[in-house]
Amino acid sequence: MRKSKKVAPKKLRITQQILEEGRLYPLNEAIELVKSTSYSKFDGTVEAHFNLQIDVKAPEQNIRTTVSLPHGTGKAVKIAAFSSGSVNGADLTLNEEDIALIEQGKLKPGIDFEKVVAEPAFMPKLAKIARILGPRGMMPNPKTGTVSENLEKVVTELKKGKVEVRNETNAPIIHTRIGKVSFENDALKENFLEILKTLKANKPQKVQPTWIKSCFLSATMGPSIPVIIE
Repeated sequence: MRKSKKVAPKKLRITQQILEEGRLYPLNEAIELVKSTSYSKFDGTVEAHFNLQIDVKAPEQNIRTTVSLPHGTGKAVKIAAFSSGSVNGADLTLNEEDIALIEQGKLKPGIDFEKVVAEPAFMPKLAKIARILGPRGMMPNPKTGTVSENLEKVVTELKKGKVEVRNETNAPIIHTRIGKVSFENDALKENFLEILKTLKANKPQKVQPTWIKSCFLSATMGPSIPVIIE
C-alpha cells in the first residue's frame, strides 16, 4: 500500500511565501507576522529569543535578572512558597517536611509547581533539593527576588507577570515569553520593549557595544521572525 505524503499545514505553506530570506523585520511588522503565521489551534505563546555576544564561562558576563511585563504573560503560574505561615496567592505553601516529598518525586517541579519562593530561613534547608530545582531554574535566589521575608508581595508580582530573564547555562542565548498570540499588538510590543530595556540596563562590562547579536520572535507553532534591534 502506497503511503500518502504528509502535507504541510496551509498556514505554514503560506508562511514560506510570506517571509523573505535574509530580511530583518521592524518590530511592528514582526509582531504582525508572528500572529498571522501561528498555526496552532490553541492560543500559542509568543517568545523572544536573543543571541548574545557574551562568554558564558565568565560569571560576570552571565545575564540573570527579572522584569515585570506591563501586560503579563497570559499564563497562569503555579507558585510554591516555603514559608513558616500561609502565603496569600501561593498555590502551595510548603514546609521543611515537604522537601522530602520533592526529593522522593511525590511533589514534582514543572507539574505541581512552576516557581518557588522562600523565606531566607529556608534556604539552607533547600540545599538538599538544589540539584532538582537548579537545572529547572526554580531554585529561589535573592538576585531574582524569590527569597524574601515578604512572600505575599513576591507572589503577587509573579502572578502579574514578573519573569526571570537569564541566558542558557552553556549557550549565550536567552529565551523568554512576551505574551500570547491573542494579545493586542501594542501589548506584545510593550512587553518586548520592557525586556529589551532591561537587557540593555544589565549589559555586562567588557562586551562589545553590539553584544545583542540578533533577536527572533516566534509563536509556539510558527516560524522564527528575525527582528531589527534598535
